[in-house]
Amino acid sequence: MFEVLIQVCCPHCAGTNIKRNGLKVNGKQNYRCLDCLKQFQDRYCYRGADPRIKKQVVEMTLHASGIRDISQVLGLCASSVVDILRRHAKKIKEPCFEGHFEAVEVDEFWSFVDQRKKQKRWCWYAWARKERKVLAFHIGKRNQSACKALHRKLKNLSIGQFYTDDYKAYSKVLPPEKHTIGKEHTTHIERLNRDFRTHIKRLTRRTVCHSRTDQMHYSIIKMYINHRNAA
Repeated sequence: MFEVLIQVCCPHCAGTNIKRNGLKVNGKQNYRCLDCLKQFQDRYCYRGADPRIKKQVVEMTLHASGIRDISQVLGLCASSVVDILRRHAKKIKEPCFEGHFEAVEVDEFWSFVDQRKKQKRWCWYAWARKERKVLAFHIGKRNQSACKALHRKLKNLSIGQFYTDDYKAYSKVLPPEKHTIGKEHTTHIERLNRDFRTHIKRLTRRTVCHSRTDQMHYSIIKMYINHRNAA
């Protein structure tokens, strides 16, 4: 008679320091990871409850897949995909940095929510050139008020020099002694604009994929920025 041992790994941290932790209401074995202290099941009746599937949903979203793409590939309903993304986004905070940043590029890129012509949204953000981090972002209109909102999020940082294009709002908001204008100084952030559109399907200029609500639009962009900053 042979005894087969199956190693159970934690879907949250990949740890193997696992112990049994009773049975669920449906009779399934429940486990507890002694490393991250989270509970899980080895097999789930509903795929959307599986932490491994939830992780795939987030990873696919950050690699150019739309809601319906993810739904079809992973066998989930679209509403479940949306719910997973909303819950994940709530756990993520906006960028929060301290200290001095010598060179910061600032730019904005166009997108829209629900209606391409009537509900345009601009994502304003500041990019630390040397540190390669997004220091702050703001989603709103393309006007001076939106530029001020972004600048307020940078007020606790020591910034040596701002680099922007010649859009007039920057000259009115940023301190002139710390402001350099010119497309030749914003090449790094322009490439990052391309990455946003490449990796977030709803930001691609010519696509039927788009955000239907401001909250989801904000959540996906926040998730991507957090992903980039952690890299």
